[in-house]
Amino acid sequence: MQDEIARALAQALRITLSPQEEKTIARKPTENLQAYDYYLRGRSYARRYSLEFALQMFEQAIKLDPGFALAHAAVGNVCSLHYEIHGRDPQWIEKGRTACDRALAIDPNLPEALVARGGIFYAQQRYDESIEYVRLAIARKPDCEGAYNILGRSLFASGRFQEAAAVADAAIKANSDDYNMYIPYMNALERLGDMQAVMRFREREVRVLEQQLELVPEDVRARVLLASDYAYLGREEDAVRHLQMAVTLRPNDPMILYNAACTYGVLGRKAETLEALKRAKEAGYSNVDWIRKDPDLACVQDTSEFKELFGS
Repeated sequence: MQDEIARALAQALRITLSPQEEKTIARKPTENLQAYDYYLRGRSYARRYSLEFALQMFEQAIKLDPGFALAHAAVGNVCSLHYEIHGRDPQWIEKGRTACDRALAIDPNLPEALVARGGIFYAQQRYDESIEYVRLAIARKPDCEGAYNILGRSLFASGRFQEAAAVADAAIKANSDDYNMYIPYMNALERLGDMQAVMRFREREVRVLEQQLELVPEDVRARVLLASDYAYLGREEDAVRHLQMAVTLRPNDPMILYNAACTYGVLGRKAETLEALKRAKEAGYSNVDWIRKDPDLACVQDTSEFKELFGS
């Protein structure tokens, strides 16, 4: 059905497809529809940072179709997030590398596998290698799932704010529905002082997050990100309400706790910011390069308590 729709659109728009484009349309990621269903479910969980559920879905997909390259690549992506967010256990890097190698063995040109490998490098703070792999993936598939998210995070974490700003519009064009992708570009633009662009991106992200919560009200990741945006927009009561709901639903999740700290930071509530950061660190969040540069935490980054937690 997807093949027929793509060809019908091309014909209606009078587009002549190249042989490579015809081949891309004809290629199916898997012949097993149940495996593909598990993959799509896993991708939804991964975007919400519900990593245990995401991993279960992807592994079920692989069990049904061991040759499903996209599912192997997705496992690699989840492993990199586990390593970054839930404590730096090297088993996740090894598992992620193995998954990426398997995906590339099945399909050496798979952009999603290159993005997953870029995610592994990002989690290890090997930013130049991460950027190299993700840019290669984007060259092959501009709207590749997660590509601009990893690219933006790698550029921001390595202090390459101007480069992040230069690709921000392309990121929105390619992956506007991925609410995780907005964050590194807004942070980079804020570091450069382009507050007009920051506001334009933030207003767009708010629309995406609000739409997501209408469809999936249990999406805690979207809820805590929306809390931060509301804080920036001066909607303190709404921000705190969404923040508290998110933390209540996932009280020991290091990423939720970190985002809660960011929201309190935007509101200028130093004590709550530092307490949430402490809890996030205790729960396993350890991306210090990001923490030290995050503009949401500006109100505490020069304090002795912050330096005691994360160094100077």
